[in-house]
Amino acid sequence: MDIQVSVTGRIAFPPRFFPAKGDSPAMWSARLEVNGPPTPGRDGSPYVPTRAVEVVTYGVAAIRAGESYRKGHLLVVQGCDMVARSFESKDRKGHPTVRSIIKITATAIGLSSRYSMVGESVSPSQPGAVSPRMVQGASAADESASTAAAA
Repeated sequence: MDIQVSVTGRIAFPPRFFPAKGDSPAMWSARLEVNGPPTPGRDGSPYVPTRAVEVVTYGVAAIRAGESYRKGHLLVVQGCDMVARSFESKDRKGHPTVRSIIKITATAIGLSSRYSMVGESVSPSQPGAVSPRMVQGASAADESASTAAAA
């Protein structure tokens, strides 16, 4: 048996892309805000807590994610592995605190059209950034030819 996970959430911070280096594949990482189940508050009124989930993908999927998704996008993520991770950081008052997050290794990532409109844009998702395909060894001529063919 294997683990199958599906999560819908909004990208909370700008995603990070790490190009391929040596034998390691390209990697894309983003932190999603996911709404939890309604929970009764101290005064009895329900509220919806927000959970943080880290999504990581590798290889060609990482390159495509780096080109396509940015902060604020609502994503549907399907994953094959889930790991709990703990780390120490500072709270708002500067005191050390232990935090935890769930990390999902994604097999499929897509924009969610159930809760928000999905639209296509011709503007680059990362203005001024070099295309991750250039990091993979494609020449500038190949890149401009594929862009012209797509238009």
